[in-house]
Amino acid sequence: MEIFVKAVNWLNERVGVAASFLILPMVFVVAYEVVRRYVFNSPTSWGFELSTYIYGVHFMLGAAYTHLHDGHVAIDVVVDRLPRKPKLWMRIITFVILFFPFVGILSYESVQYALASWSIKEHSWSAWRPPIYPVKTLMAIGFVLLLLQGIAKFLEDIRGLRRN
Repeated sequence: MEIFVKAVNWLNERVGVAASFLILPMVFVVAYEVVRRYVFNSPTSWGFELSTYIYGVHFMLGAAYTHLHDGHVAIDVVVDRLPRKPKLWMRIITFVILFFPFVGILSYESVQYALASWSIKEHSWSAWRPPIYPVKTLMAIGFVLLLLQGIAKFLEDIRGLRRN
């Protein structure tokens, strides 16, 4: 159990840091598009779409990293005032009732979505027509990593209960 938790934490730390660097090509693409559009009055056919894909991958691959570091938005007004053991119980219950069903279904469906896209070698409907199956695959990987990180946090909370 501890090896799994450490492996998932390590993986999501590395993927999150790597994904953070996607902001650099996205800034370049957006800046290039703005200059082409407003300075030369000659927008590209691909700039907006590419920046959307880069941002989507950046966002999805960063979700598990954010969960690892407790960075997601949460309303902890009541939970923060609880002692440690009831707080752990609340987190465990929340994982079982909300997180696992929601993220589990999203993970499963996003993998199916990516597989369907690969089966037809799906391309965008825009004039540029880039392949979008790699983007859909990275989206699915992001959801699976988020699910794995949730399992790791759940196991850490269970272990925390056993220590008390």
